[in-house]
Amino acid sequence: MGFVAGVLGILLLLLILRLWSSERQLEEWAKQLTETDENSNLRLGTSVRSRAFRRCCRAVNERLEKGQQARIRQENMGRELKAAISCVSHDIRTPLTGAAGYLQLLEKVSDTPVQKGYLSVIRRRLEDLESLLEELFLFTKLSNDEYQIQCGEVEPFPVLCDVLAGFYHKLTAAGVEPELDLPEEGGTVFASEEALRRIFANLVQNAIRYGSGRLEIRQEGKELSFTNPVEHPEELDSERLFQRFYRADSSRHSGGAGLGLASVESLMEKMGGSARASVQEGGLTITLRFLCR
Repeated sequence: MGFVAGVLGILLLLLILRLWSSERQLEEWAKQLTETDENSNLRLGTSVRSRAFRRCCRAVNERLEKGQQARIRQENMGRELKAAISCVSHDIRTPLTGAAGYLQLLEKVSDTPVQKGYLSVIRRRLEDLESLLEELFLFTKLSNDEYQIQCGEVEPFPVLCDVLAGFYHKLTAAGVEPELDLPEEGGTVFASEEALRRIFANLVQNAIRYGSGRLEIRQEGKELSFTNPVEHPEELDSERLFQRFYRADSSRHSGGAGLGLASVESLMEKMGGSARASVQEGGLTITLRFLCR
């Protein structure tokens, strides 16, 4: 009887010690979580040899890790947005200043042909401004990890033809002749028609701004490639072409905010695909690879 009482006493003592160490561990965690700055790299540890405590510790650390990563993403988005505003502020002011200047000239003339010429220039400046604002708006959407694109089976050919028709006058003025090699029926890709339209528009606009001569567009299976000659291929860095705000020419005469190809890559990744660039034989090739389903 005395032996049993002794064993029970030892077990009770062990239980009390375990409860004491558990409470001490919880108090230590509470102190760490309360007193440590939320931006720190705090991770909890446990001295209690218990499966439940180890699981709880891992769960809290995983939540802390996710919270830290979310803060880092938010901070990066904030910095990128500030950089975007800074980089495009000059480009936005340029068409606005030009339109305002021609508007002042328009108010001082009464000659109809001259007025039409000024109105044409103002219209082009406002179109440039609209394009820049669309690029910036798309950039802010794509920077959000929660932004998703609903995809389905889409035929690229009619979408591409519609985009090229919209750029007809600009293509003609730039002397760029599109050459298409796509199946008119079938050849579907897994994409969003709206996103595909934006991708095609950005690539065509890129060829107009920086290309010289023809624009070859081909589809092979789930891949589409846009190839156009460039005047100074040695100046192109294919590894940096998809970086935000990167432009092959350091001047701003070609227009654009340097977000077109970055948006192309982001849109493709949102749809489960990819985009890559290569420079060879005096030409730039942008290849779109869509998700195979």
